Amino acid sequence: MKSLKFSLILAFVCTISIRSIGQETLQEKYNDILENTETYEQYKVIPRTTLNGFWSEVSDSLTQNTRTISGLRSERIDQQAMIVKLNADVASLQSELDESLNQNDSISFMGISFSKVGYHLMVWLIIIVLAVLGVIAYLMYMRSNHVTTRVKKEHDILNSEFEEHKVKSREAQVKLKRELQTAINDLNERR
Repeated sequence: MKSLKFSLILAFVCTISIRSIGQETLQEKYNDILENTETYEQYKVIPRTTLNGFWSEVSDSLTQNTRTISGLRSERIDQQAMIVKLNADVASLQSELDESLNQNDSISFMGISFSKVGYHLMVWLIIIVLAVLGVIAYLMYMRSNHVTTRVKKEHDILNSEFEEHKVKSREAQVKLKRELQTAINDLNERR
């Protein structure tokens, strides 16, 4: 606003100074009239033609200055309207920028809007939970595998012992049957 006032004043001064270049100013003409006119007692006698000429120059200057002032006022009104429009444009652009930044900073996941930070935290939390579950599943598998291997070894050992026992029992049974048969045969012979 200050720059607008300054530019209006500067334009007014420039207009007046441009007009006065090569021409006498009203003050100089007034001084010239006072110097070149006759004095009667304490009064100055100014011819009407000179006074009318001076008045027409004053009137022209006033008319021209009034036009300049009204032109500057209309220019100021136009500039104020432009400032209001530009401020509205800036406000509109700022709201669009804020909306765009808000959309840029959010992610929609399963129909729910999350901030990027919240989304990243949720994703990393899911990854960590899945990793922990994977480690737990792996440890359970290793434990089960270890138990299974141990049970298989124990089963194999027990099975081999059972087979040895079966063989020994069969041999003992065969031996007993042979002894029994021998005893039966001896008994039959003795009879």
